[in-house]
Amino acid sequence: MSSLIMAAACASAPPEESVVGDYLTGRFAARTNEVGAAASAFENAQEEFDGTAEVLRSAFLYQLAAGEINAAAALASKLLENEEAQDDDLARLALAAQAIGDADYELANSVLSANAKETYLAAPMAILNAWVAAGDKGPEAGLKILAQREGETFRGFHPLHQALLFEKAGLNSEADTAHQLSLATFGGLVGVNAYGAFLERTGDDGAAEEFYNRVIGNGGVARIMALQGLKRVDRDKASRKFANVSPAQGSAIALHSFAQAILEQIEEQRNAAEKAGFRIGDPNYDMPLALIQMSLYLYPEFDHAQWLAGRILNIYGDSDSAIDMMKRIPSSSPFFEQAQIDIASGLLGLERTEEALKVLRDASRRPGAVDEARFQYANLLIAEQRFDDAIKVFDELIEELPADPPENAWRFFIARAAAYIDNDQWENAEKDLIRAVDIAPKQAVALNYLGYSWAERGENLERAFELIEQAVALEPNSGAYIDSLGWAYYQQGDYQNAVGHLEHAASLEPSDPTITDHLGDVYWRLGREIEAQYQWRHVLLLEPSEKLRASIEKKLQNGLPEISE
Repeated sequence: MSSLIMAAACASAPPEESVVGDYLTGRFAARTNEVGAAASAFENAQEEFDGTAEVLRSAFLYQLAAGEINAAAALASKLLENEEAQDDDLARLALAAQAIGDADYELANSVLSANAKETYLAAPMAILNAWVAAGDKGPEAGLKILAQREGETFRGFHPLHQALLFEKAGLNSEADTAHQLSLATFGGLVGVNAYGAFLERTGDDGAAEEFYNRVIGNGGVARIMALQGLKRVDRDKASRKFANVSPAQGSAIALHSFAQAILEQIEEQRNAAEKAGFRIGDPNYDMPLALIQMSLYLYPEFDHAQWLAGRILNIYGDSDSAIDMMKRIPSSSPFFEQAQIDIASGLLGLERTEEALKVLRDASRRPGAVDEARFQYANLLIAEQRFDDAIKVFDELIEELPADPPENAWRFFIARAAAYIDNDQWENAEKDLIRAVDIAPKQAVALNYLGYSWAERGENLERAFELIEQAVALEPNSGAYIDSLGWAYYQQGDYQNAVGHLEHAASLEPSDPTITDHLGDVYWRLGREIEAQYQWRHVLLLEPSEKLRASIEKKLQNGLPEISE
């Protein structure tokens, strides 16, 4: 799927001076992920110089990403008619989505009949074609099309749609088999949601309970789906979700699945590059955003798509649009709690901290609320230096843990330890840090936090070295962990060994004020006082905490104190 991220390739500027201003505005907005501004600027440029393929393609893409599907479809027609433009499968998808939304299956079939040029778009086009056939001639016709495409790339996306079409055709046994295959391929959370609801509807309460009890262990939104499902089974109120799926809804599910897959691939590539030590720029999720907007056009109440769109908009820094999208998710949705967390994130982006606290507090107090909202609420309390309040929330979370807590419970102990440290309660913090390592002995964050804390205090330095070295071995390109190793050497007075690690850490994390401060300290101890003062001054440009700022200003005035023998 290497071609998945070629959504908005750089184009040469069009030759007409009249469009240069709008075109460059659009390019800049695109690079800074301002989707709405890019859509408007490229649309203006396209109107002023109708016929330039690159301007037309950019205008089309950003209208899609902005959710203006009808405007994008109008541009898609022009794009396909443009002799300079290469054949554009995304344009065909947009026209097909518009036709499916209008239940114009003849037009949709005509648009989708062309052979796709891009392999990764051939699969959603095939699935949309199946739903068009189902709308025109019944679910059996849709199943026939999917069966004919079994040998194609990305056929792992087919089973979910086969399951939905089998149920629509009244073939529940075949639907059950397809659902299980979906879970083993690319069904994702939609597959989990759909199969659980299917088991509820078919009256097999035992199978539904067994399935949901298995899913609970997955955590996150899947766990909430399972808890909600078990409640419905107990109350004999089967879910109707994904029952009798319409062609528009089925097409929306397909577009969402591919948007999710592209997003996950981009994130995997970025994470791999970061771990390999490469510096990466801002993410570009324009293609998945365009697909997810088409999904919502066809199925506006699709909570899976609402959450994914809101998540991308939050990443892009469009907090207002992200909040508006997340607010569309109803309280009955398994995504509701995560949506509240994301709304709070958007509010923080708008510097509306008190509102963010209220959103998280209300979400954490809802009946049946799970751990994540409370965890994020407590973390925000720490950020606001309300340490006692944060500790109380963490106390509640930790008291509810089983005697043998799950491995991810290390997060609660680490976070409470952070609150204890900031509240000058080291003994309590140390106990929590040790407990976190006991629960998750292969978790680099836990290993490093305990090792660094000991090194910072000059305690248990031999064990601190062991823990930090384990963390570095797990994540060798982490500037934070390499800094901890250098700082442990520093605390031992081994400045020659410390400086290499601290310089390496600073090269990996050049905008981290604490790492830069450490580098300044070791330079001072090595007699490199001018370099030390340069690093300390640089810290002041990196938005340090007030505590670190005061420390830096003191060091700039007086240097470091002499080491007592």
